[in-house]
Amino acid sequence: MADEPTDGVVVDADSLEQFTADVLRGAGLASDAADTVADTLVDANLRGVDTHGVVRLEPYADRLEAGGIARNPDVSVSDSRAGAAVVDADDGPGQVATLRATDEAVDRAADAGAAFVGVRNSNHYGTASYYTNHAADRGCIGICMTHSGPNVAPFGGADPFFGTNPLSISIPREEGFHVTLDMATSVVAKGAVILAEEEGESIPEEWALDESGEPTTDPGEFHALRPVGGPKGYGLAFVIDALCGALLDTAVGEDVATLYDDESEPQGIGHMVAAVDVEAFAERDGYERRIGSLVDQLSAARPAEGFDEVLLPGEPEARTREERLAEGIPLGSGVVETLQSLGDRYDVPHTIH
Repeated sequence: MADEPTDGVVVDADSLEQFTADVLRGAGLASDAADTVADTLVDANLRGVDTHGVVRLEPYADRLEAGGIARNPDVSVSDSRAGAAVVDADDGPGQVATLRATDEAVDRAADAGAAFVGVRNSNHYGTASYYTNHAADRGCIGICMTHSGPNVAPFGGADPFFGTNPLSISIPREEGFHVTLDMATSVVAKGAVILAEEEGESIPEEWALDESGEPTTDPGEFHALRPVGGPKGYGLAFVIDALCGALLDTAVGEDVATLYDDESEPQGIGHMVAAVDVEAFAERDGYERRIGSLVDQLSAARPAEGFDEVLLPGEPEARTREERLAEGIPLGSGVVETLQSLGDRYDVPHTIH
């Protein structure tokens, strides 16, 4: 990528995914694992969730080189009950273990009706909706959550304590996109602040606090994110930390490592995935009919002033994905420069067109 301009470019998804996988392989990650991680990152960019896309490639590569992410993890599953299991990520990429956990949950839900599968000894796993949409592709309602290192001030607090602790739920549909809630328990993901700083942009003052506990518009003064909905987001963050930390015997609260802590040490974080087999509760045709009715009613709802239409959860991302598959993924100048550097580091050629 060294010969490409740095004022922003548009790249097709396949080329970007190939480049990303090659960089990860250059950093030492096993080939199959590199393909999985690359798919998750580019999927985020396709859906417009650029905060969790290839902007994360550099810290992943740095951690692979430093030993914080295992290059060839031996992911294993421990049986617990018919509807429960635990996946050991063996300090590898969170994406690899969580995709395994999602398939395990769907397989177990086929017998048990619903299943929860925890992941421990893991690292950053990208977007939660990647896994819930995967479960929905297999006909299940998917649920996924993770805790993460301290970035968000608790309601009434001034310093970071919980992570952004995202939660995603996907409702499957046979036609069209799956209706998907994918939310951080903070006002925004920390990646939005990182991306703003990377691109030299300011941030809305409701996003973050500075060292003094006051709102800031300068991403360089970032100290803590604010919880979404005040006490509501704070409460959700606590519950997710309890499920992914206390329940799975991993770190909790301020002791949870972030992606940007010591790169030589695995994060050791936990994730929770659940799958609900629709046919354990309802006949499939009837379910599809009722979901279709719900979707149609919402799509026909009268929009408020300033809005053109009422969109479904996940619809903006689904539309962006279709657009970017056709027209390419836009990358800002800061991200392009970082990718150029990574391409040079691992001697990975790439042509953006």
